[in-house]
Amino acid sequence: MFNFTLKGLIQRAKNGEEKAREELIRNHRDYIIKVSSRICKRYLCWENDDELSIALLAFNEAIDCYEFNQRASFSSFAYTVIHHRLTDYFRKNPAKYEMLLAEEQGCSEDRIFSILEQKSHHSYQDRIKQENMAETIELYQQQLRSYDITLEDLVRCSPRHRDTREKLMQVAMTVAHDPDLLGFLKNYSKLPAKILVERTGLSNRVLEKGRKYIIATVILLTDPNLSVLKRFTKIN
Repeated sequence: MFNFTLKGLIQRAKNGEEKAREELIRNHRDYIIKVSSRICKRYLCWENDDELSIALLAFNEAIDCYEFNQRASFSSFAYTVIHHRLTDYFRKNPAKYEMLLAEEQGCSEDRIFSILEQKSHHSYQDRIKQENMAETIELYQQQLRSYDITLEDLVRCSPRHRDTREKLMQVAMTVAHDPDLLGFLKNYSKLPAKILVERTGLSNRVLEKGRKYIIATVILLTDPNLSVLKRFTKIN
């Protein structure tokens, strides 16, 4: 799971990898239907509605134009592009626009959303959760990289024995709950080993061997944006 990120799929698609683009589209099919139907004020289906073809082209455009440093999530950015392209489509096709107005007057929005929810709610929510999880993992990886730690490092260095893990966890909690120790870690990108030896009674050798695990745990303990990842760790 850690090897998969939404960012990775988007980057591969932007680089011309068709399989990555196809996977993105497949993962977001229900999302495309949902937002397009909302914009068009009626439930759309792939077999009958040109609007979905426009929306699909817009989604492809969103893949190519999305920048990772912008504040909007990819799904929000894709919605904006789809909305703009469908709006342009209706402006260039007056008959379609008049039909949209008529449907808007004759069909309640509540009814439309009821259909949409029945058709795509669960799968859509699953996709959003996957996207959010991928973004959270990417954020965690970024923070780990600032300490020259990778997820692969954590797999290799995670303590196998429960008592060792609990000792290192206590060290991480000591750092996380002490502003001075936490500030030292953030400022110097290393553990305040001398102080931790005095406070925990552990040796320098144990602290150095568990350094990556301790720092990775401190990050999880102190960043609320990463709280969802705690369920996949031994942190309670």
